[in-house]
Amino acid sequence: MIKLLAIDMDGTCLDPFSRFSSQNLDALYRAKEAGIEIVPTTGRTLTCLPHALKEHPDLFRYVITSNGAKVHDMRKGCDLFESRIPAYLIEEFVETFRHDRLKLSAHINNEYWVDGSLMKAQGRIVFGKDAKQCKTSDNLFDTLLEQKEHIEEIQLYFIGPGQKKKIAEKLESLIELNAAFTRIYVEIFDRQSSKGKALKKLCRHLNITQEEIACIGDGENDVFMFEVAGISFAMGNAKEAIRQKATYVTASNRNNGVAKAIDQILANIHENYS
Repeated sequence: MIKLLAIDMDGTCLDPFSRFSSQNLDALYRAKEAGIEIVPTTGRTLTCLPHALKEHPDLFRYVITSNGAKVHDMRKGCDLFESRIPAYLIEEFVETFRHDRLKLSAHINNEYWVDGSLMKAQGRIVFGKDAKQCKTSDNLFDTLLEQKEHIEEIQLYFIGPGQKKKIAEKLESLIELNAAFTRIYVEIFDRQSSKGKALKKLCRHLNITQEEIACIGDGENDVFMFEVAGISFAMGNAKEAIRQKATYVTASNRNNGVAKAIDQILANIHENYS
């Protein structure tokens, strides 16, 4: 029987316009009423969780943020587990990328930082209210060095043809870092951090076994969850390589794939007890 549902936000729960559908929200509440622990599991920082999620604090107690760097107990207002990129790796990262023509953002001590006011304005266009809490640095490489003891995650954005490949090649030299690529950016975090490792720690804390875990996601960073869950659902909008690693494939985030996956989970529970 499923006791915990770990669920990605962007590209999964949220539609392409960063909105929560009423169908997905209703399904999450039905899962909660069935006794399933709902755990938002996101690449976002704690302060930039989707506002639509924050409006329903009764839906969840635990949240995994920054691709597994933090596991936070919302009820007690404390971190259960955390891991950061070691300071010496931040220095290596800055030395590797500082002179490249690129844009970056970072998660620093639960807060989301962007490189320059233009990036903040672009973030407001894409994420609306969810980007309201972000902080701006005139030189984020300098900020990374100043805050090198507190870095949870870094994102590098691809701004020219071929840059994705060049960044990937340079990251190969930073073997102690994890990298999860999307179409427009790469998320970089410590090898000790991943959504899967954080999920495993939380479930151990809650005495929940692998067979009692379900997860839903759409990206490379979600595959880490697939590996520790008893049942995994890839979104229909996920790349084929991601879909192949999941137990099931549900509909896309345009078509309430989360609600359909939860319906399947709840139907299996009902079948097991009928």
